Amino acid sequence: MQTSNDNTPTHSNASSFCCICIFSALYEPHVGGVETYTKGIANALVKKGHRVIVVTNNTDNALEQESAKGIEIVRLPCSPLLNGRFPLSKKHASSDALWKWLDSQAVDHVVVNTRFYPLSILGLKFARKKGIEPVLIEHGSAHLTLGNPALDIPLNIVEHTMTMLAKHSKPRCFAVSQKASEWLSHFGISSCGEITNAIGADEYLSQASSRDFRAEFNIPNDALLIASAGRFVPEKGVMQLAEAISHLTERHSSEHPSIVAVMAGDGPLLPKVKALACPNVITPGMLNKSDLAALLKQSDYFCLPSRSEGFSTVLLEAAACGTAPIATDVGGMKEIAPSNEYGIMLPSMSSNDIATALSKAVSDPEGATERGSRVAKRVRNHFTWGASANALLAALRN
Repeated sequence: MQTSNDNTPTHSNASSFCCICIFSALYEPHVGGVETYTKGIANALVKKGHRVIVVTNNTDNALEQESAKGIEIVRLPCSPLLNGRFPLSKKHASSDALWKWLDSQAVDHVVVNTRFYPLSILGLKFARKKGIEPVLIEHGSAHLTLGNPALDIPLNIVEHTMTMLAKHSKPRCFAVSQKASEWLSHFGISSCGEITNAIGADEYLSQASSRDFRAEFNIPNDALLIASAGRFVPEKGVMQLAEAISHLTERHSSEHPSIVAVMAGDGPLLPKVKALACPNVITPGMLNKSDLAALLKQSDYFCLPSRSEGFSTVLLEAAACGTAPIATDVGGMKEIAPSNEYGIMLPSMSSNDIATALSKAVSDPEGATERGSRVAKRVRNHFTWGASANALLAALRN
């Protein structure tokens, strides 16, 4: 099939339309980066005329089988361990029926998102049973962590064991970012390239609510507004960001602040962030998609001092809003901001490094607008779902 640069297919060769089965351990209604990636790329493939089946775990007691905007969804019974972050597939009468249905489908290609979930192993075995060489897409750039060494050690053992099982199926491996490709080498796996995360910029911007965060929280118009969003857990660097803002607040007048952070989200570290009692750190809790888009549009920078990311979805969302990143060298940062003209790279997730970067940003208010304009244009030109779908199709046909 011939395609345009993005989503629109040229229907000159209908015989090249195919059935693509995507195994993703997590999918909507569950919310997260892998879920967003799977839905985005599946939608783009459907728009190009392909049949797409998404096989996932039923973590939220949703319908076992349904069709949504042309995507056929199969949700297998599971035990949602670790608050749903690690669903464990389980035998059930309905799972036998669903697998029987899958076996009967004329599947041409199999794609597996991530390598360490039980469903990923089942997807790879399904491909080999069908005589198909599977494509595996890596989404991580560091070991899984729960922020507790006593739990992280056995979790790492599980990850290495599952990766060994995945390697037995000999998939062709790709990754969502350069960092994720590099991480594959840790397991002795060579990446064949990147099939990057993406965003529908216009669609994302159109959902922004009218909520005015500066007015609601009495943030001066000339104060630099820093946004962050995500789980309040150690690997996201939320404490370090809050401490950096607190340090800068002590150096400047709190009555007329030069910098304010609105840190959206929830998690175990939220009480510790609130305990800092910094007037310039605002914690509005979890935001829905519309309010988060509004916050990102109104902010000067988006700060992501994470320990690791595969390819951060919220980095793309901020960039689509014209909000430049201040982030560590995590997956997606170099792609979105290849130089200081697009964003500010943090040398580490330490509060001192964050404070230094934020001080520079405060001293150069015009830089936020200039970087935001450049990064918005870059995301629109290079990180569309149509382009990522084309990259996946090329990988499947090679």
